[in-house]
Amino acid sequence: MPVKRQRLIFELSTKEKENRFKAVLSEAIAKATALNLPMVYRNELCVKPNLFIYKYPNGRKVLIEQNSQNSTEKTVKILS
Repeated sequence: MPVKRQRLIFELSTKEKENRFKAVLSEAIAKATALNLPMVYRNELCVKPNLFIYKYPNGRKVLIEQNSQNSTEKTVKILS
């Protein structure tokens, strides 16, 4: 039985790339949720480069400030 060769990413159509990305992203989000890890992102509240929003699986959201010298984090504001 011939072995089916996987196509390289640049050989895929835009739709195929999008589908693969969504599948990998869904798996990563599920793993992070299972470990109670937050989704980390930035929005208009992040007025400095070291501010981030942490959204936890239970719905809790906090604005955090990360120290650029030692990566420690400080809660600036509880958003929900």
